[in-house]
Amino acid sequence: MKQCDLIVIGGGAAGLLAAGTAARHGAQVMLLEKNPRMARKVMITGKGRCNVTNDCTEEVFLQHVCSNSKFLFGPIHQFPPQRMMSLLEELGVPLKVERGNRVFPLSDKAVDIVDALVAFAKNAGVCFEQKQVDRLLISDQTIQGVHCDDDTVFFAPKVLIATGGKSYPLTGST
Repeated sequence: MKQCDLIVIGGGAAGLLAAGTAARHGAQVMLLEKNPRMARKVMITGKGRCNVTNDCTEEVFLQHVCSNSKFLFGPIHQFPPQRMMSLLEELGVPLKVERGNRVFPLSDKAVDIVDALVAFAKNAGVCFEQKQVDRLLISDQTIQGVHCDDDTVFFAPKVLIATGGKSYPLTGST
């Protein structure tokens, strides 16, 4: 039995950023990832180069880059492309802008992005466990924590699910 303030399920880019940000703001965070490596899908994006974002305004991003602008309106305005670029550069990843305003790490290596995001979370104090969550623990319509397939239980009053989608099953997405 382990206790924390927030459990993040999923060690992709979103999970790492969310966990690191919450920990930076004082939360005790446990990140649970079923795969042995974090952010496996990030490693293959942009043909292994990692197209991080697009260097454009929020409005242009919402109109031309994403397909569901109504759903993403709030998140994109809270965390616009320039803020992601600034964060990565603060984390020591120099960036470059290519044709179509696509942003890549200067090294052309997706692993640099993954390493920076993992370091961001670790340096903020996030604890990591390789576990597969099989169910949420809910009592009286209130989240209590999670149960893992090996019978490990983690307790927290908040759980953030950042498991992504089934876009590329070879990376472990289910």
